[in-house]
Amino acid sequence: MRRPAALLLLALALPSLLSLAPGPQTGREEAVRSAELVPRLERYLEQPTVEPSASYDPSRDAWRVLFVERASGTPVATVAVDDDTRRVRDVRVSPRADALAYPQLSEEEAIKLARAQEEVREELSKHGPYTADAEYENGEWVVHFYVRGEGPVGGVPHEESGTKEVARVGIDDSSWQVNYVYVGDQVGWNMARGIPGAYGKQANYWWVWGPMALVFALVFFRNDRVLSLRNLDVAALLGFLLSHAYFREGIVFEAVLLWYPPLLYLLVRTLLMGFGVGERVEKTANLPTPLLLALAALAGGFVLALNTDARVIDVGYAGVVGADRILQGTIPYGNMPADVGTGDTYGPLNYLLYVPFVLMFGFSGEWDFLPAAHALTAFCFAAGALALLYAGWRLSGAREGAALALAWCVFPYTLYAANNNTNDVVVASVGAIGLALATSPLARGMTVAAGFAIKLYPIILAPLWMLHDGLRRRPVADFLLGGAAVVLLSFWVLFLNGRPLEAIKLFYERTVAFQGDRVTPWSIFTQVPELAPLRPLVVALSAALAALVAFFPRRRTVRRLAALSAALIIALQLGTNYWFYPYVTWFEPFVFLALLTATNTKTELDGPPEEAEDGREGA
Repeated sequence: MRRPAALLLLALALPSLLSLAPGPQTGREEAVRSAELVPRLERYLEQPTVEPSASYDPSRDAWRVLFVERASGTPVATVAVDDDTRRVRDVRVSPRADALAYPQLSEEEAIKLARAQEEVREELSKHGPYTADAEYENGEWVVHFYVRGEGPVGGVPHEESGTKEVARVGIDDSSWQVNYVYVGDQVGWNMARGIPGAYGKQANYWWVWGPMALVFALVFFRNDRVLSLRNLDVAALLGFLLSHAYFREGIVFEAVLLWYPPLLYLLVRTLLMGFGVGERVEKTANLPTPLLLALAALAGGFVLALNTDARVIDVGYAGVVGADRILQGTIPYGNMPADVGTGDTYGPLNYLLYVPFVLMFGFSGEWDFLPAAHALTAFCFAAGALALLYAGWRLSGAREGAALALAWCVFPYTLYAANNNTNDVVVASVGAIGLALATSPLARGMTVAAGFAIKLYPIILAPLWMLHDGLRRRPVADFLLGGAAVVLLSFWVLFLNGRPLEAIKLFYERTVAFQGDRVTPWSIFTQVPELAPLRPLVVALSAALAALVAFFPRRRTVRRLAALSAALIIALQLGTNYWFYPYVTWFEPFVFLALLTATNTKTELDGPPEEAEDGREGA
């Protein structure tokens, strides 16, 4: 009898006991609603980015409601709400609440505005489901759109989540105006965004490059024979401007595809010329020698003047940093600052060439005007012009020398490379000097080694330039001696840290390996993935071509040397995973000498060495 009575009493008391047990009686949403009713908080809660969160504190049997401005992550206010009665116990407003700059747009509204942009809708239509988020800073919302994907082409990959950011939109919070829209490759590549003057500055203005291209065309265009190889050559050299027009507008796909036709034409043209097909050039220029020299001086001065107001892009900055590291007694490889982390992808001579100019003009340690970079660019631009003047004058006469100097100074892509202050104009000037001294095996060896020690790619010229005089012991030995001297004068840098084997390994990883594994949107093999399997074949064919032209054709002249050099460089460029407009200067001196100078069989330009010698004796 007692046991049933006890059970009955326990059942009657259970509800009261449960009410005394620890745990919230009020729900999270109810606690937040109670906190939102506090009059003191009304003006803060009207802000679209102020959001609440709530947590239960069992020690106080109360809810702690925290209001945070989401864009900055700053707490605005804290409210304590009694769990049993839902009454507000305590209200604390942060001292920073009134100083905050509250956005007018909410994150959802910013995403909605960004999604309404035509470019974003078009990009998202190419993919499946997407997610979006937004962040607020300094009066601007930045909205990001993500899809499932990987790889650096077409967006910015996020390996942890397995997603890729394919669109980014900046929205002004106060005016609700869209500041920018980046889609596809534009998200991860600043150079794909078509920002006016970002690369080359004044070299992008049509009233600058347009007159220079016009002068180039008028000087070298054959008006007596419109349908001629010369005019096709001029059109191909200026054909890069069509691709460049799309690049300047941030239209990547068309820009990439359109730089291949002039490259392919010049490859075929110079390769055939190297084998004697179409090598006769009847005319150099349409103007007399004094006028050519005057125009060359005027154009050269114009390029140098523009450079004083040009920007130094990352390549030139890396060169100055590398020189500074050498002066501090350390190797450049693995020691670049974060803002140019991959700037150690060049040969040691690239950095050594900046050393005297860093000593003269100093280095602030910041990416500023960098006078040392401007000085090296100006020096190499002038050296290239003088080298081509000497080459043309020595091989064919004053008119040809003046014409080559003018071509170098007035061609739009010499200006473009110079105005970016990259090492492209540096290695191009080395090629021009090599042409001026091409009849010397020692000089040829030094040229190829110097080019390799600056930017690696000229190594493809080594077999051709070494065997230019045939398989004769003395010229080959002189070539190797010249190359070895430059290598020793350059690669000693790898011994600075006292760990040469480690430095050599690091050099390889940062240069050859990095360039080989690099994936960028600046290649047809990434823009058209179906063609990607062909890239190793193109690289292999360029290597095979380098071996072939070292032995054939048997007849060698400086013109053929220049033409085949241009063909090898272009073949190599066709197989690279990164191409940029300053790369035109890599083959520019060789193309100019091969295609623009009139035939002269009395010198090494077009005559074999024995005939050239006879020609010099009778002059």
